[in-house]
Amino acid sequence: MNTNSYDWQAKSKQIKEVYGLRHRPDILSHRTSALEWANGMRKLHFVILGDDCKFWVVCPADASRLIKAGYEYAKL
Repeated sequence: MNTNSYDWQAKSKQIKEVYGLRHRPDILSHRTSALEWANGMRKLHFVILGDDCKFWVVCPADASRLIKAGYEYAKL
């Protein structure tokens, strides 16, 4: 068993609970991947710079909550 793997599902659930988000964020490692993922969604999504050196793709309501909590939008 690989103990060094990143448990994104647990991290996503933790972020949702801590910040009171509507949905679990999608967590991606690369900015370009996150931007492409957000652009491929049927509804509008934003990319936020996470505190774990990853990019969080979230809905507008969750982006607003995270911005109020001190996070930033990822630069295009």
